Amino acid sequence: MKKVKFPLILVFSFLLSACSSSFMYNNIDWLLYWYVDDYVDLSSDQKAALDKHIVAWQHWHRSTELEKYQTQLKSLRIKLESGPLNEKQWLSEFEQAQQHLNRFRSKVAPELAGLAELLSAEQVEALLVAWSKKRQERQSESEKRTEEERLIRREERLAEFIEDNVGRLTQQQTDIVSYYALKFITTTNGRTEYQTTLQNVVRDIFAHRDKPEFTPRLVALISDPDQYKTSQYKAESAHNARLHAQMLAELNLSFTHKQKLTLDTQLEELINLIDDLVSD
Repeated sequence: MKKVKFPLILVFSFLLSACSSSFMYNNIDWLLYWYVDDYVDLSSDQKAALDKHIVAWQHWHRSTELEKYQTQLKSLRIKLESGPLNEKQWLSEFEQAQQHLNRFRSKVAPELAGLAELLSAEQVEALLVAWSKKRQERQSESEKRTEEERLIRREERLAEFIEDNVGRLTQQQTDIVSYYALKFITTTNGRTEYQTTLQNVVRDIFAHRDKPEFTPRLVALISDPDQYKTSQYKAESAHNARLHAQMLAELNLSFTHKQKLTLDTQLEELINLIDDLVSD
């Protein structure tokens, strides 16, 4: 299920995860339950309430958002046909992708906060415990790797994602990926701190669920969780985003005719997939 290997490269992580296949998109309800079940057991009444919102969210997304994704993909395809994109252009594509995600968060936040009010104190605690456990497991996994292993893993994931979209890399392109992989900042500590902060904020919000500010605070959290990232974590993420853009710009200059055709075909397939999803 984990389609996207690295955030914000080549096309758009949110777009790909939202509509990487018609099967996933049209069965988002049970996929969501599969994910939620890892954190909290919902009652039949809670599932029924969530079902109604999922149907409404998907209708909104299908009728308004997919067209925006398609517009961006068509525009990107035209730009690439005209010539390689530079760093600034790739960063603009990343920003558009982020806006897709921001709109989604803003849309679901009020209703998701309303659904959260249905959770019992025991369910909230179980959710926080499961969340903390998963975070600790990921952190433990990361800490087991040496710096050399992390670098190898980063190179492999970058190369794999790019090859998935343009085909086999040349030696020159492999060298470009290796060069940039060395320059990325590891954000594991920042991400861990961010996740810990979010958990503490959620715990505090639910500890005051009888207060009038409960719902507004929860809506604000869901709409903009990034507000709880440290300035250092934001700076490191921005640094890595710029490196992604620089790397793509340099790779873009080196694409062979065959690779350009492969990428164009990938974009065309995504555009056509969105047509199918809209008409379903």
